Amino acid sequence: MADLSRMSDRELLENNSADSEKIAELISRYMKTVFAAAVKYSNMADYEELVSDGMQGLMSAIQGYSSEKGEFSKYLSVILENRMKNTARRAIRHNNRLSGSQPEDFEKIPDTKPTPEEIVIDRESREALLRDMHTELTVLELRCIEGVMMGLSYGEIAKVLEIDRKSVDNAVTRARAKLRQFYADKI
Repeated sequence: MADLSRMSDRELLENNSADSEKIAELISRYMKTVFAAAVKYSNMADYEELVSDGMQGLMSAIQGYSSEKGEFSKYLSVILENRMKNTARRAIRHNNRLSGSQPEDFEKIPDTKPTPEEIVIDRESREALLRDMHTELTVLELRCIEGVMMGLSYGEIAKVLEIDRKSVDNAVTRARAKLRQFYADKI
């Protein structure tokens, strides 16, 4: 079997493969990008909602990518930026409705296009991210968070792992908290 960590994004995305191992490799490469985008918008919307929306954006980018769209990381950055801005706008509107105040000026939403330095740092940290997930999370937490990243419902994950849905919910909550704390300590 080929070492997926040595394959380029383009190789992993060939033929929009439904190979779960290739998808898992791409997710592990770009999870930190999703977390970083969520942090940038976390003052305007719930961090966990941003991460969840970002992971859905990552899955959408993987499924919708074609080589004509250019480099995958740039394509993903555009998708994440748009999704995060939309999530922030929804949160601002919702908060304004609850408080009865006038809509805020959406121009305050920051520009989150990655710099060349951020792109290089992201590429260098892919292997470290995968190692960190394997060292920080229990096997159950890792399997559950991988299921969530692949777009499976808690019920589907529970069925695959042959555990109850509440155990999946608890494992995902613990995994998110551990990863959030782990990366917060590194910032």
